[in-house]
Amino acid sequence: MKRKLIGIAAFTAAIITAGISVSAATTIVRGDADKSGNLDILDAITVMNYVDKGTQFANLSYCDVNNDGAVDKADASYILKAVSGLYTIPDEAKHTIVLSDNAITFDGAVQNTVYAEINNTANTIKIISPGTYNISGTLSNGQIIVDIPESYDNNNAELNLNGVTITNSAGPAIYGISGDIEISAKKSTVNTLTDGTPAVFETETDENGNETTTEDPNGCVFSHDGIKLKGTGSLVINGNYANGISGKDEVVIQKLGLTVNAVNNAVKAKDYVNIKSGTVNLTSTQGDGIRCTNGYVSISQDDAETATSVTINAKDNGIFTKADSSETNSDISITGGTVNINVKPDGDADTENCNYDGIHTKLGAISITGGTVTAEIYCDGIQAAGDLTIDGAAVINVTTTGEITSSSGSGQGQPFDPWQQQSTTTENDISAKGIKTDADMFIKGGANLTVVSTDDSVHANGSITIDDAVLTLAAGDDGVHADDTLTINDGCELTVSESYEGLEALTININGGVMNVYSTDDMVNAAGGNDGSSSSGPGGDPQSSSANGNININGGYLYCVNTTQSGDGGDGIDSNGSITINGGTVIVNGIAGNTSNSSIDYDSKFTYTGGYLFATGGGSMASEITSGLTASNPVLTYGLSSSSGGFGRPGQQSGNSSANTISKGTRLTLTDGSGNVIMTLVPVNNVENIVMAAGSNIKSGSSYTLYSGGTYSGGEDVYSTGGTLTGGTSLASKTAGSGVTSLN
Repeated sequence: MKRKLIGIAAFTAAIITAGISVSAATTIVRGDADKSGNLDILDAITVMNYVDKGTQFANLSYCDVNNDGAVDKADASYILKAVSGLYTIPDEAKHTIVLSDNAITFDGAVQNTVYAEINNTANTIKIISPGTYNISGTLSNGQIIVDIPESYDNNNAELNLNGVTITNSAGPAIYGISGDIEISAKKSTVNTLTDGTPAVFETETDENGNETTTEDPNGCVFSHDGIKLKGTGSLVINGNYANGISGKDEVVIQKLGLTVNAVNNAVKAKDYVNIKSGTVNLTSTQGDGIRCTNGYVSISQDDAETATSVTINAKDNGIFTKADSSETNSDISITGGTVNINVKPDGDADTENCNYDGIHTKLGAISITGGTVTAEIYCDGIQAAGDLTIDGAAVINVTTTGEITSSSGSGQGQPFDPWQQQSTTTENDISAKGIKTDADMFIKGGANLTVVSTDDSVHANGSITIDDAVLTLAAGDDGVHADDTLTINDGCELTVSESYEGLEALTININGGVMNVYSTDDMVNAAGGNDGSSSSGPGGDPQSSSANGNININGGYLYCVNTTQSGDGGDGIDSNGSITINGGTVIVNGIAGNTSNSSIDYDSKFTYTGGYLFATGGGSMASEITSGLTASNPVLTYGLSSSSGGFGRPGQQSGNSSANTISKGTRLTLTDGSGNVIMTLVPVNNVENIVMAAGSNIKSGSSYTLYSGGTYSGGEDVYSTGGTLTGGTSLASKTAGSGVTSLN
């Protein structure tokens, strides 16, 4: 039996007679010429009007339903067949582009279609309709242009690169004028894009009709809309003119093996940069690795099968965001993957024109809640304007190498004394802090931080709270500095192996944790003001002479060492206000032979209600406890006279010149009348005087003896309680009173 073919007019009449109008399924977009949401005969009529009368309509290429590159009567017929259920329209068009110098082909032909326009004189192909484009071949001096009208519901072009090499000496290799661009490097293929200085720059016209030339297009891959880069192949982008990737909206990277070499920024976006997975290597010789001009940056591990690895070598900043106002999200978030950043000057540092920072947000916050971040930076390693949070299993390794300028005046290493009139000037060329925020900082959740810095290792212009985390710090200035409050809670393991001052804040609350602090000046210092200018030593820490500082120790284990050992150095625990010890264990290895510093120093009062304290030091400014003492928790001292010494501050005593200096490394042990060891310490510095407290383990009316040397059975720890002492030399013995009792 022969089938009878009817014309389009007869078919249309039949449909009208039947009164059929079929609603398009949600997956059918193509063919809906009038954008009514229904696929019906009106769409066929719209196409016929275009063919017969030249009447234009939006989404033209959506009606090339037979994928022949043209919209004609055949497409109207297919639409009618789809309405009647006789034909299924493909969801999208898929096309093939083969690049070749002056011989570009589209779907096997050298012709313009509703999808693309070929100019083999200029060596360009312009994609003008949404769809998927499979691209292969080479252009030695050419360009792919994407210019899809906004009238399309989804003006997105997917460019599948199958071994593509494009070099353009006169602008971007891929140039997005309108429409989102999705670039996919297909599996096992290597693709390379290289740009040059644009031959023609874009212009802008203001409200008065004045026309100005812009810097656009300014990237090897450039788009006025969004850019997404993906695929399991590799893509190399060489931004010889300015940026490697430059998107006026967002830039998203997923799975891809991406290498970007750029003169200016390797990746630049306006709204956001989102790296979800893949291996990304970014190099900038003059700018930033990642720069977001009015939005945020996110690095995550969203794909379980493909790891996220980001390596950045940059001249200015590794990752940088800024915003027009505080209402814009310009945060930086890292939730997974591995991020390696290297920022350093070539030769002499140009600090007037370059930041040399690792991760820097100008207005937003920084959150690192997973993954590993390693940064070797000349200036600040990680710097936030808003709150800075390090949480979860995040591992942070930061090294800063920039040299900070110390003060003229008192001289490096000479502590500033607010009771002496001094004239100092400040020159602080750069900030080279490890982790820094202008607001508050939170370190918690098992995070692990290792920082080696020429400036402060951890710094906040607000407050710092450290909970369950491990911190290993080596600082040229402060180990941890907060302008406001530093709070350390249970679970914190903090080591400051080198510092000028170990822990510094206006208020310091130690509620738990294990801390080992080594410094050349004050080990723990409660001082007012910030350290923006130097009054002495590295970076400078101006201290307020008003009694507004507070150190509150409620628990934990704090072991402090002054590493100068003798001569010029700082205090052990120093508060420009008050000190309160309610619990925990505090060991201070101060220095001998220094008349201007002591193991304990304060301006207002020192209150003790419980916990262990073993503070050794020397000098004429040694201070003892002034309040909170009862018969159940008295304090013992050695090497302190009863006369006021130094500058006559509260509780300050003179060093006892008749007491022999105890050599460093000589075990010191306090026992009760039965020979039980209350506490024992092997000091790492020479000792001239000692302050000892052990809560209810020292009782009023009981006798106590201080020994040097001997053999201790309780272990080899530098500080211990319990156990027994064999041998040793008795230095002093006395019955404790209800307050402070001097053993000598």
